[in-house]
Amino acid sequence: MKENTEFKIGKRLESQKRLGNLIMEHYRDAHEVKKSKKHPIAWVSSASPNELLWTMDIYVMFPEAYAATCGARHAAHGHCEVSENNNYEHHLCTYCRNSTGSSIASIQGGEVFDPLPSPDFLLCASNSCLLITKWFEHLSHYWKVPLINIDSPLIDPAMDEKEIVEHVKRQCIDLIDFLEEFTGKKFDYDRLQEVVANGQKSAEGYGQILDVNTHDPIPVTYFDIMAHNFPNLVLRYKPEAAEHFKLMKEELDQRIADKIVPMENMKYRIYWDGVPYWFAMRSLSEKLKELGMGLVTSAYSEVFRFNRLDSNRPLDSVAENIALLYLNRTAGYKAEYTKKLFEKYNMDAGIFAYAMTCKPFSITMYYIADYLQKELGINITEISGDLVDETFFDQETTNTKLEALAEVLDSRNQ
Repeated sequence: MKENTEFKIGKRLESQKRLGNLIMEHYRDAHEVKKSKKHPIAWVSSASPNELLWTMDIYVMFPEAYAATCGARHAAHGHCEVSENNNYEHHLCTYCRNSTGSSIASIQGGEVFDPLPSPDFLLCASNSCLLITKWFEHLSHYWKVPLINIDSPLIDPAMDEKEIVEHVKRQCIDLIDFLEEFTGKKFDYDRLQEVVANGQKSAEGYGQILDVNTHDPIPVTYFDIMAHNFPNLVLRYKPEAAEHFKLMKEELDQRIADKIVPMENMKYRIYWDGVPYWFAMRSLSEKLKELGMGLVTSAYSEVFRFNRLDSNRPLDSVAENIALLYLNRTAGYKAEYTKKLFEKYNMDAGIFAYAMTCKPFSITMYYIADYLQKELGINITEISGDLVDETFFDQETTNTKLEALAEVLDSRNQ
């Protein structure tokens, strides 16, 4: 980290206000669509072939994004209690418990935080999570609507990636047949090309936002960036998503030019591994600033780059986006990928945030941490918590571990 005595401390990003408006408009419009019955509504997993739905004017909702919002608003606990009262295990994924509990409460007329409009059908892909197919099967049961599942096998080094992509592509074609029958409309391949072109521009813009923090000093911490996966996940079919990232990139570049930094006395560049603990981001941010540690980036964001979209080969690139996802890879692939991130962003240390109920991210975490320590001699601390269930998180214990990491880094620099 460069000496930052000549730098100014930045205020809240203007892009945060614009992001808030985009999120608010998305959920507001969804309820208007449901009321008017102008378009069907689908609930989908984050890494499904959603471009095909947008092409058919399906309004797409993301239970995972909704769960993160509930966690950040400290509303997920009530939804999780509903699911547990209906015999769902406490250690089950809290995104799933939030979604299932809010669904049960909505159907039964119970209390729900800003509920999603009910779905007309569901779509998920098996590329991100061992649980997600079963999770969506239960949603299908409660809402009594069809479920389409895209099978996307784990990419083992011995497997032919082209065969996996073709396997997913064939299912995308089957999905198009379903959508035509469901909507009574012919699929418009020209419209698909437009949707993919918008998504391609959005993904490129989002990647540029993440890459800004390769700069030293960083213009913002990762806490300022992490929620901006929303436009590239939920709204990438619209030109507004790419425009959001264009304006945000300009704002961040201006900060660099004006020598604006996000915190005083930033001494160390820190990596975050795992899904954010959405309910604890403020307290974690304050603690890391106190210790002079700036959070720079995370492999979590790499999941949302969707950088295989190509308007010159729209259907094939949608299939590749689904089949070749970061989460659908082996532990060895993820370890090498994370090593490249450490080198690219010039990390001083890493925080590996184990989520008690999230196996796709957490099950390989200790292996990756051990690999990085051996390969790079990097300092790492491991904390424990969860995505949106606050009962798994202890702030005092976490603070102690972060303080110990800061002490180790300080001693190395003396």
